Amino acid sequence: MLTNGGLWYTEAMFIGYARVSTNDQVLDRQLDDLTAAGVETVYSDIGSGKKGAKRPEWDEMIRSLRSGDTLVVTELSRLGRNTGELAALADDLSERGVALRILNLGIDTATVGGRLVYDIIAAVAASERALLIERTHSGLAAARARGRSGGRKREFSPAAVRRAQDQYDAREMSIAEIARRAGVSRQTLYRYLDTTSNRTTSAVATVRSA
Repeated sequence: MLTNGGLWYTEAMFIGYARVSTNDQVLDRQLDDLTAAGVETVYSDIGSGKKGAKRPEWDEMIRSLRSGDTLVVTELSRLGRNTGELAALADDLSERGVALRILNLGIDTATVGGRLVYDIIAAVAASERALLIERTHSGLAAARARGRSGGRKREFSPAAVRRAQDQYDAREMSIAEIARRAGVSRQTLYRYLDTTSNRTTSAVATVRSA
C-alpha cells in the first residue's frame, strides 16, 4: 500500500498465472518467464484448462485483481482452450480496468494493438458460434424433411427386430416402409433382417385363410 497526500491506495501490480495439466509436468519454465517479465505475484494450478475444470488458484487470482493491475501468462493456452471464454475473459478484465499480457504472442491489451487482437478473437468466436448454430438448425431441418428428428437414435430392440421380421415375411410392406415404422435406416434394417426367410406369420396366415 502507498500513500498519496495522506490517502491510501493500492499500487498496480503485475500478477502472473501459471498452469500445467498433470503432476508429471513442472512449472519452472513458466515461473522463470513470468519473473523475467517483472511479475511480482504468481498463482499456479495443476489441472486441465477445459471448461468446468477446477482451478482454485485461478479463481483466487481473478478475485484479487484490481483496476490498474496486469495479468500476465506465458501462453494463450494457460487461460483456457475455448476462444469464446477467452474473449469473455478479455471483456471482463477490460471492464475492471485490468490489462492482459501474453508473453509468447507479444500481446498486451493495455495497448491499442493488443486490444485490437482481442477484438478480432472475440469477433471470430462470435462468428464460429453463429455458424455452429446455423449448421445445427440446417441439419435438424434436413433431418425433419427426411422424416427424422433430432436427439438420441432410437434403439433397435429385439422386439422391434422381431416385428420388422414379421412385416418383412408377410411381404405386405416395402423395406422403406418397414424401416420408417421402425425408426431406422434401410441399411440398419438389412443388418438385422433374415432376408432368406420365407416364413409367414401365423397371424397373417389366419387372415389370409379367413
